[in-house]
Amino acid sequence: MKYLMKKDTLYKTLRFIMGLLFLLNLVGIFIIKDDSQQSRLAFNALQSLLFVIASILPELIEKKAKINIPDFMEVIFIFFCICHFVLGEMISFYIRFNWWDSMLHTLTGSMIAILGFSIVNSISQEKRSLYASPVLVALFAVCFSVTIGVLWEIVEFLADYFTGSNMQRYKNSNTGVLFEGRRALADTMKDLILDTLGACFIAIIGYMDMKKERLAFKKWMLRKEREELKKVS
Repeated sequence: MKYLMKKDTLYKTLRFIMGLLFLLNLVGIFIIKDDSQQSRLAFNALQSLLFVIASILPELIEKKAKINIPDFMEVIFIFFCICHFVLGEMISFYIRFNWWDSMLHTLTGSMIAILGFSIVNSISQEKRSLYASPVLVALFAVCFSVTIGVLWEIVEFLADYFTGSNMQRYKNSNTGVLFEGRRALADTMKDLILDTLGACFIAIIGYMDMKKERLAFKKWMLRKEREELKKVS
């Protein structure tokens, strides 16, 4: 109970801070007349708003889909939101550190794959008669993670289109010169590849763990059946 209260307090505090940043940046757009500063303020306002929306998603998914997301997953999720929206975009860690984006996409792909396994486990526990094949569960986890990655790239594209930002790294961050050909696609494709690799890594581990659990369950069932037969005989 104490842990849940701390988690709720953390979420509310972060939402308040990011909501306040959204309002301050929004007001700044109308006060500051410099075009470049206005673009930056608009970008920061958008990132703050996206952070607030993202922080609501776990609770919304639990209520609407009636599934239980592990608490540690929610804490990791909010940590990634801070790393992406605040450190990565607003404080420009993506520009300062070349490895920042790659690290987050790999770890995010893994985290969402874990969420995919959690969703299937929640459904299986609710419907006890449902048998989920380890291969299909692992495949679902990968597809689920990659789909979220694709949706995120769409969000980045729309953010770049409407605010002139460079979330998809289609131009040089320092000079503003547009990349051409494959270079313009490099960041987006790298992100999707890393999402997929992170998801596949978790899928393999999850598959092996499920196979191990099923094997242990079958051994337990066989042992129980033998004990029952001995009692009858």
